Amino acid sequence: MLYFAYGSNLDRAQMRTRCPSATVEARATLPGHTLVFGGHSRRWGGAVASLRRVRGAHVEGLLYRLTPKDLRALDTFEGHPFAYRRAARLVTDKAGHRRRALVYLQPEAGFEAWPPAGRYFRVLWHAYGCLGFNRAALAGALGGAA
Repeated sequence: MLYFAYGSNLDRAQMRTRCPSATVEARATLPGHTLVFGGHSRRWGGAVASLRRVRGAHVEGLLYRLTPKDLRALDTFEGHPFAYRRAARLVTDKAGHRRRALVYLQPEAGFEAWPPAGRYFRVLWHAYGCLGFNRAALAGALGGAA
C-alpha cells in the first residue's frame, strides 16, 4: 500500500526508525489541500502538521510503499484513530500519474490552528530543503498558525 507523507515523516531517518521496511516510491503532490498546524503532540511538545481542503492549493510530499507491519506501526506513531485518522486520497506523482495513497489527518471537529513546536518545524524545514520542496509554502503554513 502507498502512504503520502507530508509532515515529519518526510524525514527518511525517522521513517526508517518507525517503518523499517518502508521504501520511497516517488515524490508526489496532493491537490486541493493545504498544510496546517494544530492539535498537540506530547512527543513533539506542540502542534503538528495536518491538511485542510483548499481549492487550488496543493501539498508536496513523499509516497512510501508500506508493508502491513509498517502500517500497523505507523498507526501507532500517528495515534490512529484518535489523534489522526487514516484516509485515502488521490495524489499525483512526479511522472504525472494519479495514485491512491493513505494519509493521516487530524479530526476537523474542534481543530484549532496554532504554531508547531520549534523542533518539529525544524525537522520539516530541513526535509523540505533536502527534497527541494517549496519552503515558502511551509513558512506560509506557519504564518497561518500564528
